[in-house]
Amino acid sequence: MKIVIFQVDAFTRKAYSGNPAAVCVLKKPLSSKNYLAIAREMNFSETAFVIMSKEAMDSGVFELRWFTPQVEVPLCGHATLATAWILFSEYGCRGKIRFKTLSGIHEAELVSDSVRLNFPQDKPIPVPIPKGLKEVLGYSENMKTFYGQKTAKLLVEFEQASIIRELKPDFKRLLSLKTNYEIRGLIATARGNDGYDIVSRYFAPWVGIDEDPVTGLAHTVLGPFWMERLGKKKMQAYQASERGGELLLEITGGDRVYITGNAVTILKGTLLNDFA
Repeated sequence: MKIVIFQVDAFTRKAYSGNPAAVCVLKKPLSSKNYLAIAREMNFSETAFVIMSKEAMDSGVFELRWFTPQVEVPLCGHATLATAWILFSEYGCRGKIRFKTLSGIHEAELVSDSVRLNFPQDKPIPVPIPKGLKEVLGYSENMKTFYGQKTAKLLVEFEQASIIRELKPDFKRLLSLKTNYEIRGLIATARGNDGYDIVSRYFAPWVGIDEDPVTGLAHTVLGPFWMERLGKKKMQAYQASERGGELLLEITGGDRVYITGNAVTILKGTLLNDFA
């Protein structure tokens, strides 16, 4: 079986920015071991694997899995957007498509030249500042901490967007934080500037990614968090990593958040070595 593979920069209109993901288009599933081997070879924060069968094309429901170079994850934003972009731009899909995943069914649709994802919200709750966090982040002034129970994200709110851009975490010490809850990622955030409502960065050494360039899943936490504080149901978000990326967040009621972004296809190829 030949595996067609794409590299896509997600949550950006500009090539070589945003968050890169690999998208592997398969005719039938591989083993988890083989998925992980490909993900390690690609060495992106996420590699997505989508099954392109006749049944999937007819029904608009596609099986989708995501792997970091270390582990499988139950949900990923930028690699889902990248996959949807490839199905719309390369395979002629139209309207809404659905992805059947480990975390349930998730929808995507093409809106003009953007992809709109429909993800579950994860409204964070206040938690005490973990001991040693200020030293780990290299910032000792005012901060508040919250926790997303569904996604295991620790959210840290700062007073100014400039602080977010200047953070230099000690990733080894970040892994040693002691809490009575699981942490799979840390979101640093503040009210935005320069035309953005929200500014953030995202750190995830727990899954082998020190800093993720643009993180859709983090915005399932940021969306409800900032809607409550800003009184807005539509917000422009910027993730201030070195590559940077833009997201539009919409909360229209219920427990869902719409995350819209652009994507750029960087390359298309074929994996030459098959699995026995």
